[in-house]
Amino acid sequence: MVNFAGWSMPVQYALSHLESHLHTRQHCSLFDVSHMLQTKVFGRDRVKFMESLVVGDIAELKPDQGTLSLFTNEEGGILDDLIVTSTSEQHLYVVSNAGCREKDWALMQGRAEELRAAGGDVHLEVSENVLLALQGPSAVQVLQTGVSDDLAKLPFMSSAAMGVFGVPGCRVTRCGYTGEDGVEISVPVGRAVELVELLLRDPQVQLAGLAARDSLRLEAGLCLYGNDIDETTTPVEAALVWTLGKRRRVAMDFPGARVIVPQIKGKVKRKRVGLISTGPPIRPHMPILSPEGRPIGRWGAQKWPLGGCLGLATPSLACLHWPPFPLLCHNPGGRTLTLARLAWPSPCVTKSNLQSSQAGPHVKEEGTAACVGSAHLGPSSGGGWLAHTAVLTLTHHLSLLCPGEVTSGCPSPCLKKNVAMGYVEGEQSRVGTVLAVEVRKKSCPALVTRMPFVPTRYHTLK
Repeated sequence: MVNFAGWSMPVQYALSHLESHLHTRQHCSLFDVSHMLQTKVFGRDRVKFMESLVVGDIAELKPDQGTLSLFTNEEGGILDDLIVTSTSEQHLYVVSNAGCREKDWALMQGRAEELRAAGGDVHLEVSENVLLALQGPSAVQVLQTGVSDDLAKLPFMSSAAMGVFGVPGCRVTRCGYTGEDGVEISVPVGRAVELVELLLRDPQVQLAGLAARDSLRLEAGLCLYGNDIDETTTPVEAALVWTLGKRRRVAMDFPGARVIVPQIKGKVKRKRVGLISTGPPIRPHMPILSPEGRPIGRWGAQKWPLGGCLGLATPSLACLHWPPFPLLCHNPGGRTLTLARLAWPSPCVTKSNLQSSQAGPHVKEEGTAACVGSAHLGPSSGGGWLAHTAVLTLTHHLSLLCPGEVTSGCPSPCLKKNVAMGYVEGEQSRVGTVLAVEVRKKSCPALVTRMPFVPTRYHTLK
């Protein structure tokens, strides 16, 4: 058991991670995903409300049809990914991520209050139902024995309210997070254990945990919020342009449209890609390199803004000849980077004596100007001069390389190779581009590959 977004979650059950993964691909597995936030949106302005927050075309959804969409901010960043279903019961059914539960609820509540203050009709209700995901090629066959509805007529991303194995008040949605055919079942909490036990009576059904869920979704090329997408990535950078409704693109009436829409036809600085490699496993945060083993990425200071000041205490100085000392900056990840070394021929640092770092290729040869408050110099007891403190304040940013980075990665049980996702420069994102990943300080070849890595088997009506 591990903590996941405040929930105690099983990594695996009786089957090993590998066995559980393959069982899902060959038969079907049952996942408890009750940690997800389930919200119902009521009122005549429910579509207007939802479209004020997401990039999708909610108005075009047919009764009991759903879509994957994105909450975005005004800068174009992704706040969360979610599924919105327009039910035939005159409400929207929204499922969003557990890790964003508080943020998403605050966002929706705040907007609902704004609409109501302006005379709108919308109100929200959190569903306390358990959410079960039955996934795999035999999932629908198993479920069909316990429902009266013909599941062959329920295509991918559609939903219906029905009784399941005698448990009333369930909502069955043809979707999932594995790339397989399957369903998610929202079931009243008081009957959830009963339904789980009934499903497990079928020998094709096995319980599965977080480990299999993660490797399955990665083989399917599906994003994990917080790893592959977050507030610093736009839908275009994340290769999720298909979530943008065509009408919404033209109207440019969703949060961040002024940033996102121009990116569709323009060039983005980075893009999410799929990678396949052999050798040691690829894991999140590993650098993506050129085939020669050099860091790739974009030059700029957006990733690690420099600023603040640095206090220096120095020994006695008979003359102002210091050896170069490192200028350090702490980035948000907590690591200390040696960005530049300053020669100190005078109490004031200028562009001419800001030199390149020797720490590696992540700093450009040309530095930027910095300004230093005058060092406080005073006579020492030995007759020399003592610089008690020198306070440095950067007035510009150093030019840093923001390297490509793996965001998700693991060995693929189905392909017997390593699969990963990560961000690279737009020019490096073409399928077939040969790159490398730094694994344990060694450069391992990797190939940019089309996703999904394993073909999906979603059910569509012919």
